[in-house]
Amino acid sequence: MLLAGVSFLFFLPFVLASLVNVTIDDQFGDPQTGTQIVYLPPGAWNNGTKSCLGCITHLDPSQLYNGTWHDSIFDPQPSNNDSKLSQIQTASVTFNGSALFVYCVIAHSSSSPDGNSDMTFFIDGEVVGTFSQPPSTGSQPDYQYHVPVYVNHSMPAALHTFALQNGHIGGQESLVLLDSIIYT
Repeated sequence: MLLAGVSFLFFLPFVLASLVNVTIDDQFGDPQTGTQIVYLPPGAWNNGTKSCLGCITHLDPSQLYNGTWHDSIFDPQPSNNDSKLSQIQTASVTFNGSALFVYCVIAHSSSSPDGNSDMTFFIDGEVVGTFSQPPSTGSQPDYQYHVPVYVNHSMPAALHTFALQNGHIGGQESLVLLDSIIYT
């Protein structure tokens, strides 16, 4: 009987353990670890808030996690000779988990900002997915909020590095409006 009681106590922590979702905000980072998203190249991403003067878009903060976003335009042939626009742009973060959900805002315009989206996703340096969507010509709202552009719940539980790449060499102009990343 004593052995059964000890066995029960041994397995109790395993029974009580549960998966927890952690939201990494585009601006404030991971509330559990303090890890921040790294945006490259420097100056190619705008830190979006309601009063952002340099932002490509002006979104509704009430529709965004913590009211913030990061925006970036990849343009292979920028009209203003801004070389950082023609460089590949990335947002990357390290996390310890077994699932990942990346949320963006999708623009549905064919004029400035052009709503073309062309994203490639990497985990631990390997391509694991893409998201591409041409600008809409229909009667959709200007912006679609909280769009899961990448979902993966089949990773081994471990320390991982995730990267979102905006555009690709030889590609078209591409807009990314990053809101948050959730890992489990």
